[in-house]
Amino acid sequence: MFQLGGLVVTLVNGLLGLILWRRLRAAFPRHGALIDGACAAALLLLGHPALLFAVASFSGLRAIQRLLPDPLSMIALGAQVSLLLYGLLLGVVAVARAVVRALRRAGPATNRRAATDAQAAPGAPAATNVAGAADAAGSTNAQAAMDARAVNAPAVGATRPEAVDETRRRLIVGATWALPAAAVAVSMGGVLASRQRPVVVRVALPVRRELTSLHGITIAQLSDVHVGSFMDAERLDELRDAINAVRADIHVITGDLLDHHASQLELSTRLLRGLRPARGQVFFCMGNHEYIAARSASIPAIVKGLEEAGAQVLVDEAREVRLGGDRLWMGAIDYPSRARPGEPARRPTVDGLARALGQMRDDGAPRVLLSHHPGTFRAARELPFDLMLSGHTHGGQISLGRIGDYALTPMLPAGLYHNGSYEHRGRRLHVNAGAGGWLPVRINCPPEITLVELVPA
Repeated sequence: MFQLGGLVVTLVNGLLGLILWRRLRAAFPRHGALIDGACAAALLLLGHPALLFAVASFSGLRAIQRLLPDPLSMIALGAQVSLLLYGLLLGVVAVARAVVRALRRAGPATNRRAATDAQAAPGAPAATNVAGAADAAGSTNAQAAMDARAVNAPAVGATRPEAVDETRRRLIVGATWALPAAAVAVSMGGVLASRQRPVVVRVALPVRRELTSLHGITIAQLSDVHVGSFMDAERLDELRDAINAVRADIHVITGDLLDHHASQLELSTRLLRGLRPARGQVFFCMGNHEYIAARSASIPAIVKGLEEAGAQVLVDEAREVRLGGDRLWMGAIDYPSRARPGEPARRPTVDGLARALGQMRDDGAPRVLLSHHPGTFRAARELPFDLMLSGHTHGGQISLGRIGDYALTPMLPAGLYHNGSYEHRGRRLHVNAGAGGWLPVRINCPPEITLVELVPA
């Protein structure tokens, strides 16, 4: 499946590269050899991630991460996004041109219908007679004009050079440069944006007024760090400092702290040990990549490493958090997927929800659920809880905005619960955009730390 995706992207790369090459050759006919070499080198040097993915699946992608310096691999993957954005821009331009052509064809047809109607209207015969008289009167002049053209006509076989429309040529050259330049600028800006300091997104959670000890309590959420996937120790220290700087009372991590191997547990625990929540508690829910990393060790080994670093790993369970004279409930749902052979069986999502919520007393205290996959909200939104915190989607990493509850991104299929806050009959969900990524590119979707503040209702 993943190799098929790499093959498709490689074929798309070849097609887009051919289109770009033809446009450059047409715009700069005197520099054909230079254009040929530059296009071939660009495809070979910068298109290798998709090619390796097609040949070796995830092993090829991991080889890039292990063997290439981060700056080079980030530039290559940024260039890949540039090429795909170029294709998207070409598609938009083609659609716009087709619409314009359709409107132009509709215009003359409307004019012809109007002329036909005018001829059919009363008084049309008179107009026809006038036109006929004019034709008769001008026949002699027309014959004279034809004779004059015959005298001045060029010899048979001679060709008249066509005038070059310099304005049109400049427009073609400009368009040839503009689209790929825009794609490169946006993509490389996205590479830089993926390394920026996380933005703090604030979410208010109303609680009962009489729970005064909870008013002003804050929960900081970090998600989808993906240690090892363009996430080195220096970047982890930046994330640690950023989340500590918000001075939250409680920290939560909603999965995918590791990326794909148990060896990444060392850096992951370094991050956990560096967290400094004011109330001293860090809660963790399992993501799909924790299970992927466990294939090189075991699930108990991963969980043990996380817990030894200070995280409370919750799997379909809940804990009471005492805060002064009041409390809140913190629960977490396991990642919803089938266990692989040799792994412990996982509960269905509905059973996990029932088990976690069953451990939260309905005593008016706020109930917070951690679930790596935001799709869990569909099964949970009719159940008694106050806020679900999720991740998994990375916000799409390339965001084109949001219409209602629909986040627009070319990286994810159409659907709900991709990025930001949602509400259903008083049940709230917030989907964190993540701190790491599948690709080191983020466009209009910066790394995020969510800060939940409990406020009096």
